[in-house]
Amino acid sequence: MFFIENTIDIPEYNLKPNTTLQVYFIGRGAVQKRVHLIAAIAQIIYTKGLPVKFNFVGDVDKTIDISAFPFCKFYGNVKEEATMKQVYEDADILLLTSSFEGLPIVVMQMMAYGKVVISTAVNGIPDYIHHEENGFLIRATDENEIIKEGVTYIETLLQNPDMRINLGKRSREIAFEKFNRQAFCTHYRRLLKLA
Repeated sequence: MFFIENTIDIPEYNLKPNTTLQVYFIGRGAVQKRVHLIAAIAQIIYTKGLPVKFNFVGDVDKTIDISAFPFCKFYGNVKEEATMKQVYEDADILLLTSSFEGLPIVVMQMMAYGKVVISTAVNGIPDYIHHEENGFLIRATDENEIIKEGVTYIETLLQNPDMRINLGKRSREIAFEKFNRQAFCTHYRRLLKLA
């Protein structure tokens, strides 16, 4: 078997110092994404009065009542490339609580932008997100425990800005190594015996 990573454009590194930690969910409002767990994490963080803002990109109104979360920002489906570029630049953390995943493009993009990914340790995610090396893996399977772990990791990153920057930089290094176009083309040439 010959496995070739997908490819993305690797943007310039631009460290944006946010005074309020920006946490994003980006994806479909499908059942397996378990957006209600991210909403529960947002509720706990908000109740604690921490300087963290939760942002949702996608049709999450299919799975949660967005009117119950006035302290969050809901973008809906975003089709404009410039808006998504701004989202990636503004983010500090990508939070995923999926019950199963391959490797979403959003994970690749956030890694390339030097952001930290916090995700459930499902399917292909642990192949790219290495716990405490370039992100955090939520190992719990019980939903209440997933929420607790998510809150803990966000609080850890809030209290340790240097750790957040370093994890993001390592993510970017991995993204460049695995997802850049030159590597992608080289692998295909080798596969097709053109190199």
